Amino acid sequence: MKKLPLQVLHESLGAAFRESGEWRVPESYGDRPGEYEAARNRVSIADLSDRGKLRLGGKDHLKFLQGMLTNDVIKLEEGKGMYAAILTVKGRMVSDMRVYREKDSVLLDLEPGLNAKVGELLKKFRLSYKATIDDLTEGMGIISVIGPHAAGVLEKVIGKENLPVNEFDHVITSVAGREVSVIKIRRTGEEGYDIYALTDGLADVWGLLMEKGNDFGIKPAGRGALEILRIEAGIPVYGIDMDDDTIPIEAGIWDALNFEKGCYVGQEVIARIKWRGHVNRHLLGFISDGDRVPERGSEVFLGEKKIGRITSSGFSPSLGKPIALGYIRREFKEPGTRVEIRSPDGSIEHAEVAALPFLGGQAVQKTD
Repeated sequence: MKKLPLQVLHESLGAAFRESGEWRVPESYGDRPGEYEAARNRVSIADLSDRGKLRLGGKDHLKFLQGMLTNDVIKLEEGKGMYAAILTVKGRMVSDMRVYREKDSVLLDLEPGLNAKVGELLKKFRLSYKATIDDLTEGMGIISVIGPHAAGVLEKVIGKENLPVNEFDHVITSVAGREVSVIKIRRTGEEGYDIYALTDGLADVWGLLMEKGNDFGIKPAGRGALEILRIEAGIPVYGIDMDDDTIPIEAGIWDALNFEKGCYVGQEVIARIKWRGHVNRHLLGFISDGDRVPERGSEVFLGEKKIGRITSSGFSPSLGKPIALGYIRREFKEPGTRVEIRSPDGSIEHAEVAALPFLGGQAVQKTD
């Protein structure tokens, strides 16, 4: 089991840990409701160093990625970024990712554990392209600052003039005497910034962020609090809500797709769905009537007809109700549709279909 670079620091803060793939990560620091409240209303700090990180460079790296990714990486300027995915020839997902254009390279931000899978696939398809692929996962950490006052904390650390302005914008600057990359990103629906730093300087960066964030009520947040925030925001995660059988349009991740660029792996399937067809299921929300949180893997029924399944769930403090993400057949996707959620243990929860996001999102979810 791999440990985060700041494992000892998290232990000193009273963290309770859980396994996440190959990693041991903080689930909570003993006050999950308080951690949620800080991220929702003030500011929180989280260690996301287990996320996969690949850097591509070399003469042909942009041309190579343009033929692999679902979005238009060629158009990215230095300091800009985008959301994208890699697909199979059948249009199913291999991985989603954030793509950041650097001076002479591109950085890929992946879900934990996907760096090896994606790295091997890219090397397989690289062929004659002059492109290097380096795995930075264990040598580079990520500290995320999340919440309405995240910008205020970063202003005190790097100055307002250095703050990234738009989603996925990133700047190279210095924090606690360490060179870092600061990226604007909404991982949970709330405003946030990721700070990338080499692992040997991560403790210094964390310490300064905590110091400058003290006036804003900054609080460390474990994965439990972050998970319910991202469910409220209706943000799907690969490995939980998306897998190698998912078509991106089913998951509603339209911002990862570009329909004007040239060919990429799986493009024909996506274009055919977009212009001449539809998908048979959609990722939507569910709000339970009762107090019990539906289990992941529970099946969704309308009468005796199975019409979907649950992929993520939790209790929403803001709504005061259990909520879930899951797939439902397209003919039953209308918000307000009454359904039953049947858990593996045989229990039944009554619920209704809900549009995404529940809370904290920027736009109403688009479906075909």
